Amino acid sequence: MSIITTGIIRIARSKVMEQLPEMVFVLDEKERIVDANAVAQKWLGKPLDQILGGDPLDVFKEWPQLLQRFFFLEYTREEVEIPGDPPRTLETIMTPIFNGKKELEGRVILAYDVTERKNLEKELKSANESLQTQLKENEHLRIQLQEQAIRDPLTGVFNRRYFAEALDNETARAKRENSPFSLVVLDVDHFKKVNDTYGHKCGDLVLQTLAKFLQENTRRSDIVCRFGGEEFVLLMPDAPLEDAYERAELFRKKFEGMVNMYEGTEIRATFSAGVASFPVHADSGETLLGLADQALYASKAEGRNRVTKYSSLIKS
Repeated sequence: MSIITTGIIRIARSKVMEQLPEMVFVLDEKERIVDANAVAQKWLGKPLDQILGGDPLDVFKEWPQLLQRFFFLEYTREEVEIPGDPPRTLETIMTPIFNGKKELEGRVILAYDVTERKNLEKELKSANESLQTQLKENEHLRIQLQEQAIRDPLTGVFNRRYFAEALDNETARAKRENSPFSLVVLDVDHFKKVNDTYGHKCGDLVLQTLAKFLQENTRRSDIVCRFGGEEFVLLMPDAPLEDAYERAELFRKKFEGMVNMYEGTEIRATFSAGVASFPVHADSGETLLGLADQALYASKAEGRNRVTKYSSLIKS
């Protein structure tokens, strides 16, 4: 090798290897370390003369995780964690060197510290997970608030506000599809007497029991609403007058037989109901609701605990 060539090699090493921010190790075909740049020396805590010619098993005995990557015969790139306080993460690149006969002449290993990057990735991942959790909690809260806005707080059934919108939508659908629907308005009989005799907590229990009963016995498509006080309304899509009447009558009989226990006392309750249907009685939801209410009051006038279909003979 000429003096000029040797000089160029030295200059190249100085300008390239010593300027690299990564650790650089060069091994020969006998797995001996033949070069290491200043960064590698600093990380190992050893000068170059204690590294050159050394067996990797001795030089890197404190870093077995890194040492394992030195003996691959193919190009590899992966991350390893080396012990310390705190531990550090290195990204390693192992490049085998072959001669023209495809014989292994050595290896070049680059390793650089990516601990801060990994920590930042972990922080970002943690922040993203926290954000996703917060978004889920916010969505859950939004749904809860939305439900609270349309539900009666005492009984859990829909409130009057929601019912008004549902009635408008169902009326529009029924007109569009030329299909019937019915409304059942029902009222707990002698509810004031229950409150006066046993107190408002007992009255609340009766209302809650009736609401639960209606939810459990109506179809999924039906809408149960507490309209106010002791009055409830059922909206029954696709239910003609006779079907709605029969179902309301079945509800009345079943509820009549139920017994509620309040502070050791058996409480029985009944309800009166009125039924009106679209389109036989009216072609608007608001008018239909008024007619069902008239039928309810006819039930009350005739002795309560009964269901009445609206008829033009009923006096408002």
